Amino acid sequence: MPIYIALFLVILPFASISASLTNKIVGVGPNNAIKPYICIQNQQGAVTLSLAPDQSGDANKASGNAYYAGGALRFGGCASANTYLGYVGFNINDAGNNAISSYAPPEGVHITYNHPAISSRGIVTGDINYTLIKPNYTVTPAKTNTTWEFVGVNLSGLEFGKVIDPVVIPNLSIEDALLPSSDLTEIQTFIDKGLNTIRLPISWGFLQVNGAGIGGLNNDYYMNYIRPLLQTLTHAKVHTIVDLHAYMRYSIFGKEYSGCSPEGPCPDGHLILDEVAYQSVWGQLGDIIQQDDSIDKDYILFDLMNEPVGVPDDKVFTIQASIIRLLRNKNFSGNILVEGNNWSGLHSFTNAQWTGSDGEIYSNASLFTRNNFEKAGIKDLSHILINVHQYLDKDYSGTQALCQQDLTTTGASGFNLNAFVDYLEENQLKAIVTEFGTSQNAASCREPLVHFLQYLADNSAKDKDYGFVGWTLWSTGHGWGDYPLRVKTTSYQMDVLSEFLSQQ
Repeated sequence: MPIYIALFLVILPFASISASLTNKIVGVGPNNAIKPYICIQNQQGAVTLSLAPDQSGDANKASGNAYYAGGALRFGGCASANTYLGYVGFNINDAGNNAISSYAPPEGVHITYNHPAISSRGIVTGDINYTLIKPNYTVTPAKTNTTWEFVGVNLSGLEFGKVIDPVVIPNLSIEDALLPSSDLTEIQTFIDKGLNTIRLPISWGFLQVNGAGIGGLNNDYYMNYIRPLLQTLTHAKVHTIVDLHAYMRYSIFGKEYSGCSPEGPCPDGHLILDEVAYQSVWGQLGDIIQQDDSIDKDYILFDLMNEPVGVPDDKVFTIQASIIRLLRNKNFSGNILVEGNNWSGLHSFTNAQWTGSDGEIYSNASLFTRNNFEKAGIKDLSHILINVHQYLDKDYSGTQALCQQDLTTTGASGFNLNAFVDYLEENQLKAIVTEFGTSQNAASCREPLVHFLQYLADNSAKDKDYGFVGWTLWSTGHGWGDYPLRVKTTSYQMDVLSEFLSQQ
């Protein structure tokens, strides 16, 4: 008996200590459910061990070093396409003398690994946190435009994906100005060229993470990423359109794509028809912006819902009307943008129809009328804008390389430009085109773009009670990479815009 006890006492310490790592790092999102992978690399930089949340593995063997292992933290997996959260170095050995020797956050990407630690048993702890992008009060102020009140571009990066991706978040800070993650130089150049408006798409699922209409706003998302942009832009007298970019869908954080999924549904998420859910998110968003003295409310516009699609009956109108009443009751006096069903296409606004559950035939033009607004209790329409989108390719989707050459077409598959202006005149309404775009194929698309901008100029609301108050081109933002519709200051689209901006 004593012999067995002695053997047990000698063996136990060595048997209970391992060079393995166990990933127990706390993540982000609802209940911190989105946790990082630990991606151990060998000396050649190849990933040789992928530790999902709660998984264990022999890091020494994977690294080829008996005393050290290092690797990346990433959301969703260890592929290079997965969001990079920084590099961690581990001092680990059989004796359990473990320590985290280093952590290097991604440069210019506002996320960090806080409280990094590793136990003698190789259990890796700590937590992932989004960090603040500082506002920038040095941006040169924007100029006014005599043809349109609003001339601008979309600044994308806050609205897409399954989780908030700090790699693509728009960044106008001075601190990061020289890094690939910065949009400052490009946005300042756009402003210098005469643009005075930025449309800022944001995600409902990122903003209200516990569910549609459930709980408060996600401060990590709003305070660290959205608010600094609103502070920076409005201080520079840039009109800033806060766009809930959700298609009347709510996407579950970490499970469904905010926007269109590359694997399937476009748009992803669940159709939401409960007015109270919309009033919850917009009531809180309106309050937090209006109560913030660092944001100039004179330069804030609210775009209630990007591109509703497949919305039944008259809900696309009644839901947005209820949000307008809420915001006006909360004393928001600025411009409010409303969008129609069927992706809010300008070309289909007057002729695309759907049948309601009661057998009634609806169209956007039959719903968004002055009479219907007034019946809904919205008497003053002077700051209500009909928001439409119009891509110039063959199926109006913005996905094709070639553009249509004739913008005068009419009918089910036509542009129907004059029909839309007739609708505006009949109802004495004003409109804004917050998305339009062309591919990088200048040979096919330059002239159609000229014709479209000339149409907007010819039908400007200047000096009359209807017509177009402006536009924002789709899209810019460093996160787009080589996306075909990405517009840079050197793009041919900017050359075309400049011709109209110079006609002041």
